[in-house]
Amino acid sequence: MKVFFEASPGLIQSSAIALGFFDGVHPGHQVVIGKAVEEARRLGVTAGVVTFRDHPRALTRGVHPLLLTDIDQRLHLFESLGVEATLVLTFSEALCRLSPREYVENVLVGAMGARSISVGHNHHFGRDREGNPDLLRQFGETMGFSVHVAPMVFVNETEVSSSAIRESIVDGDMTKAASLLSRCYCVGGQVVKGDGRGRQIGFPTANVQLREFQLIPRTGVYAGRVRLSNAETFGAVINVGYRPTFKAASGINEDPLVEAHLFDFDRDIYGDKCTVEFLEYLRTEKKFDGVEGLKEQINLDAKKARLVLEHDTSAAGGEPNSGDKSKQPA
Repeated sequence: MKVFFEASPGLIQSSAIALGFFDGVHPGHQVVIGKAVEEARRLGVTAGVVTFRDHPRALTRGVHPLLLTDIDQRLHLFESLGVEATLVLTFSEALCRLSPREYVENVLVGAMGARSISVGHNHHFGRDREGNPDLLRQFGETMGFSVHVAPMVFVNETEVSSSAIRESIVDGDMTKAASLLSRCYCVGGQVVKGDGRGRQIGFPTANVQLREFQLIPRTGVYAGRVRLSNAETFGAVINVGYRPTFKAASGINEDPLVEAHLFDFDRDIYGDKCTVEFLEYLRTEKKFDGVEGLKEQINLDAKKARLVLEHDTSAAGGEPNSGDKSKQPA
């Protein structure tokens, strides 16, 4: 997939494009993107997406919201859905000042050669969000592109939205989050050195330094998987929190730590990039009187996590609608 970061004239000669920030690339987003891919094949043009690197609210409200997916994850998911080219825009003051017509003329038609444009039912664009699907249709009549507006998508009678998914994750309801996302929720980052306490008590953990602005699930213990940069995937028991048993020695962290004990694994992976997938919430984080109590609880957590993995049928790797299976712990 080709990726562009500047809306230069003539980037793509002709395309069918989907517009949106697409945080999560959930089933509602997949409908919008899928229509663009379908139209591209029908017209014999490039299947494209126009999106933003950072959430527009980071500029308009001065606060960057926590995200379900960063730009690297979104690009990977776009490609898995058949997208051939993505224009990643920086939501700048100059872009904000473009009227809806200027945005369509300069970016969508001038840079991307749009012959078909797909959007969600609540899509807005241009200065002060003045543009909407009806205005986009009017522009299409004079600029030579068709417009396709996707309806709302429901899963188990719940409207699929990024906000609904965030609520589920904050509540620790990973089953509901996965059903709304069409895949397990995951975060990514780099494995960094911790204080080594996990290894000292017989449960070495990968401490993951997360990428910026990722939404972290509710504190507690989870069953899940860890996917390494070489695509190996291991079952794991994951802790999100502040390690209260050791807080006197380690201090309180401003943000919760994400650390995972990988099953049947004993390698040095410091510096490696990994993805942590959350399958099921097991329990709240607890403070134990001593190390022995903590070890006994981790053993119980690991057994529960293995059972969850044994009966899990979801695909590993965070792919939407994928049939791949993870490497299960022995």
